[in-house]
Amino acid sequence: MNEIKKIVVFIFGAILALCLILVVAFIASPKPTAILVQQMFEGGVAVKPQNYDEIEKLIHVENDLSYDSAHQDGNLDIIAPKEFSGKLPVILWTHGGAFLGGDKSDITEYAVQIASKGFIVVNMNYELAPGATYPTPLYQVNEVYQFIEKNAEKYGMDMDRVYFAGDSAGAQIISQFVNVQVEEAYASLMGMEGIVSPEKIAGVLLFCGPYDISKLGGTSDSFLINFLFDRVGWAYIGEREWLNSDQVKQASIIDHVSGHFPPAFITDGNVGSFEEQGMALADRLNKNGVKITEVFYPAEEAELGHEYQFIMNTPQAENTFYQLVDFLTETSKK
Repeated sequence: MNEIKKIVVFIFGAILALCLILVVAFIASPKPTAILVQQMFEGGVAVKPQNYDEIEKLIHVENDLSYDSAHQDGNLDIIAPKEFSGKLPVILWTHGGAFLGGDKSDITEYAVQIASKGFIVVNMNYELAPGATYPTPLYQVNEVYQFIEKNAEKYGMDMDRVYFAGDSAGAQIISQFVNVQVEEAYASLMGMEGIVSPEKIAGVLLFCGPYDISKLGGTSDSFLINFLFDRVGWAYIGEREWLNSDQVKQASIIDHVSGHFPPAFITDGNVGSFEEQGMALADRLNKNGVKITEVFYPAEEAELGHEYQFIMNTPQAENTFYQLVDFLTETSKK
């Protein structure tokens, strides 16, 4: 009996020690959170529309092309109609995943649906935090743009009609990148140079993005969510006291946009996402005279979570897609 007690005490002690090690690890470094977030986002949330198989037959995909990045994960996919004449508008898409996770494959099904409407989607990966910190993804968007500019003729891309798109963290990254292109003062603040002529940017597509990074810390009623977001900010910004950093002020794009911002499509879910920030960005752009299509849904109509637009078996996601196509059709007219 004493031997059994010793074994039980040993097992209990080992479990307690492991728990303490894990707690210390999560407190001392953002890396355990990064691993957790990567697992959470693995596989994405997309649900195909019923006719997806028919749509997919119209599309050609080239996977995992290198865009010669100076950083890790420098590859992209090109999704385009199998048959078209002339040149098509191009959409450069940056995936979400809280800056720590996600993958371009999470966007593939949505990109296929968009491409079927007469667009070429360039779907990029970028090095994730904490391996790469802010603003590395912006540099990689630069690299992708240079890649597609170099290969535009080969793929039939119309570089006079370029869209920049992103979901979740990707929407935040893209909003910053675009503002660098159209606002000299902001580019100077960022210490970056614009490489895209503003008149070539046909529009910006922003889905479920956090546009005020400072609000990622301590704004939830949930201790666990606040803890995770604090680690996300630490991992991406690269500083333990990241909320007090100049980088957070730069990244909170709502404070920096003006009437120079291109036409924008902005949407978000209404539960567990960043709807208030999306609405605040839309409101700021509207007040500056920017052409905006904003798509938000009241909670009484349906509860729509983060990245709801990819779940194409709901009427709201279908409606958002139709409005997106209308926006693209209107803004891509020559």
